[in-house]
Amino acid sequence: MFRTDPDGVIRYYSLHDRQPLLTARYALTIAWRTGEGRDREKIYGFDTLAEMDRKIRQLFGRSARKGYKLLYSFMRDRPATTVPDSILAVQAMRAISG
Repeated sequence: MFRTDPDGVIRYYSLHDRQPLLTARYALTIAWRTGEGRDREKIYGFDTLAEMDRKIRQLFGRSARKGYKLLYSFMRDRPATTVPDSILAVQAMRAISG
């Protein structure tokens, strides 16, 4: 995403899931910079895709309210071998309840 400030400075903001984590099953990295400035990053870890999706929606909404516009978007297909979060939740509940 990007926006142009009143003084002509272009600001960039990106969300991506290319950074793997050792401490969480899913990861989301946000990066932002001003013009030719140095990138800054923050990495979030999640146990489920649903948690990550909620965070993406929150961050995207916040950026849109600040005036950012979508520059481009790319979404990967979920691999067929991925276990749905609903099944993982049921498995976790069964493990807890014995």
